[in-house]
Amino acid sequence: MEHHDELRIYWLGHGTFLVHYGAQRLLLDAWVESNPACPPAWHRRVRDEGLDAILITHTHEDHVGDLAALARDTGAPVLGQVDWAPYLQHIGISNSIGFNRGGTVRIGASAITMTAASHSTSVTLDGRRVTLGSEVGYVITLPDGRAIYHAGDTAVSAEMRVIGELYQPAIAILPIGDHYTMGPRQAAFAARLLGAHTIIPGHYGTFPLLHGTPAALIEHLAALGVAADVRAPGPGERAW
Repeated sequence: MEHHDELRIYWLGHGTFLVHYGAQRLLLDAWVESNPACPPAWHRRVRDEGLDAILITHTHEDHVGDLAALARDTGAPVLGQVDWAPYLQHIGISNSIGFNRGGTVRIGASAITMTAASHSTSVTLDGRRVTLGSEVGYVITLPDGRAIYHAGDTAVSAEMRVIGELYQPAIAILPIGDHYTMGPRQAAFAARLLGAHTIIPGHYGTFPLLHGTPAALIEHLAALGVAADVRAPGPGERAW
């Protein structure tokens, strides 16, 4: 494999991550300025340094709260589930790539594959709360062949074994907060199914309900006999 030192992954707090590979910059979910966990220094940095694409896992406000502004200010295409098109149009986004679970699109030399997740997704349209489309995750296959699995908000599922065998992700970004997503025990089991060597936890610590911790994840990984490195920086810090 080549260019391993070119990969950088930053946790911007909650479920938002920024992936750099060389000059390419991918934002995973778009909750930055209105995200109470995101350090203010990143509010302008995301815009000033530019984005090549914004990948959205579902349409809850804590994942798309700044989507319209970021898409407008950076000009980056928004990647998401095809049935979200009415919502994206409603918030003024015209530069989007709608696809579906199992499908792959290319952003530069990276391949983005949409995967299933087990959560929920809803939006407010014309004053009504409606379910539109489905929640998803992504496998990002880099030009050097490494794969990053971004689970999005999800419970553990048997499909993760398929993702592990098919894509062999080197890095898995998994929610651990509990209550709205899987907690540390399910995340440890997910890590076993995926076989990833590195786990980056997210979607925890933002609010009191999200009580899962990296320490608990490490304990459950050990109990399951899973040898994975947990990278858990503070918000705004580099995870890889």
